[in-house]
Amino acid sequence: MIKMKMKFLFGAAAAAITVFGVSSHSSASPELNDISGHWAEASIKGAVSAGYVDGYEDKTFKPERNVSRAEFIKMAVNALSLDIKTAADDNWYTPFANAAVDAGIHRTNDFTSGDWNSPITRLEMARIAVRATNPEFQKKEVTIDDRSVMYNGTKSGLIQGLTKGDLAPDGQTTRAQSVTIIERIKKVKAGEKLEADKYAVGNAELGLIRTNIFTVMPEFFGGTQVAPSGVWDPSKLFVETPDGKYRGELDQLIAIDLEDPNDPNLHLLPDIEKLKWNNLIPNGGFPVKDYKQSYILLYKGKTVFNKDTAIYAAKDYLPLSIFGIDLVDIEPYMKGQLNGPASVFENKQGDIPAYIIPKKGAKIKDYITLKISAPARAKNENYSKTILTIFRGE
Repeated sequence: MIKMKMKFLFGAAAAAITVFGVSSHSSASPELNDISGHWAEASIKGAVSAGYVDGYEDKTFKPERNVSRAEFIKMAVNALSLDIKTAADDNWYTPFANAAVDAGIHRTNDFTSGDWNSPITRLEMARIAVRATNPEFQKKEVTIDDRSVMYNGTKSGLIQGLTKGDLAPDGQTTRAQSVTIIERIKKVKAGEKLEADKYAVGNAELGLIRTNIFTVMPEFFGGTQVAPSGVWDPSKLFVETPDGKYRGELDQLIAIDLEDPNDPNLHLLPDIEKLKWNNLIPNGGFPVKDYKQSYILLYKGKTVFNKDTAIYAAKDYLPLSIFGIDLVDIEPYMKGQLNGPASVFENKQGDIPAYIIPKKGAKIKDYITLKISAPARAKNENYSKTILTIFRGE
């Protein structure tokens, strides 16, 4: 998911340089009096010691102060020892901006609003970091969209999420965050593999390809996607019937880990205490809260048009079917043993577009297939479409 032609596999004046503590020379690490115990203490000390950023004259670092675009570019250029040439204009940052462009880690059209003195956003910082660590993205003919930036940045461990993996792409960047990112860039370029924030990766994946199942449920969906029809393609998550009377679309397919109280998508569900899973018995069901070692697969979709409700049922979502994750034994299942996937409901069966899938105990076949379909009523032809087939064998 990294490659297409668009790639992805998701106000300080010149005099302010001293004030903001950006340096281009190596110096001994001073004793800074405001970083002890700070989460970025080690990165700050490393950055100051390396000489690409300084503390202030009062021996502070001010780790939570925002950093401008110009300041971050200068730090990155100095930290990466890029070639800096004299520039014709009077802006102090121009030589560093030119060096970044020449190295392929910045494009002249990257900043679409504001100016070089504007605080750099997390997205803008991530774009520089991703390019700096991937020669493919440094090529002038290669572009990378915003969602792909965040996916590649989180997947490689360059970008960590905020609370529960929140990507906050428009959030401003602090001095502490800046040096931490640059230290990560240096580690990746040195061949080190960084630990990724699974919540951030999941959120970035969801934003990029409209699902997070590959990150959250790798034991089910981590195999080989079967071409051509079984390859996940976010542009093909729809069903339109040949008679032209119905079209439905799958907006997102969201995996939620019930065993993880910090799962960033848990809030998308109604109160867990009120949810039940359907054991195939009318007016039956068992509490979801008693089956925490499971995933919820929430499929959010919509009906684009339905021109004949006598043929296609009026539903708020597009039906999803799972094949290859099967029941082990129906009798224990009906008595409350979750040994296969089950639909989830709150007040009545079918009121929530979701399945519960146990982490262990189901019968898993070599091929797992997901299909979406038009909600055809009985005695009418059913139109379905494969959106994913995973081969889990050798």
